[in-house]
Amino acid sequence: MKSLLILLLLLVPTIFCRSNAFSRGSCLQLINAARSAFADKLQLANMNALVYNKKLEKKALEQLFYSGPCPQPSIISHNQTDIYLNVKGHDLIVDLLSATGSTQLACVRSKCEDEDVFSIVTDVHDSSPISGPPGSECSPDRKANEEGLCTQEYSRGGYARKFSFGGMLDSIKDSMRNIPKARKESEEDAVTEGPISIAIRETIEKIGEIMKNFPAVTSNPVHKWGDEIDH
Repeated sequence: MKSLLILLLLLVPTIFCRSNAFSRGSCLQLINAARSAFADKLQLANMNALVYNKKLEKKALEQLFYSGPCPQPSIISHNQTDIYLNVKGHDLIVDLLSATGSTQLACVRSKCEDEDVFSIVTDVHDSSPISGPPGSECSPDRKANEEGLCTQEYSRGGYARKFSFGGMLDSIKDSMRNIPKARKESEEDAVTEGPISIAIRETIEKIGEIMKNFPAVTSNPVHKWGDEIDH
């Protein structure tokens, strides 16, 4: 897990600095691009692409109501969903990107005094990572796309889109070139080889600084994004 944490701490700053504004569509695109790069680096064969499900936003908003406007970074599991509260610059994003079986996502931005809080909800499926070339072990109802993610053209209850990561995916992968390649240790596990040296705390702080540059949101303690979605 420590190797995964270091990997994501290197990856996330590049992801978030690619966009100055967040919408449902941009959040979906960013997370899928990150999952693709993650699967490529660690050679995960069954990483699902996510689709956006607006109904999941309500779960994040309800949890923020109970937790208050300034929640500690945490993962709340409830009724086959994982709610990632306050993911900004925190290592719990490792769990978000390494959950290969998830298929749906929703994103909510809220306010803690003068700071933005970003929370993400995903569905939960009993699926373990499988080692192998990305997209080579998709479930029977899915097929691999060009980015090595297992996709469905249509998804019940969610919004499916054709992915067009453009230069985003290349930029993310470029940031990972100096990270040791994954090697196959068993049929259901992949680990990195070689020592990796990085100041974890400094990197987390850097991620936080990058996310501070996102546009300010309403003073409403809990702000649900508008109805726009990228096509």
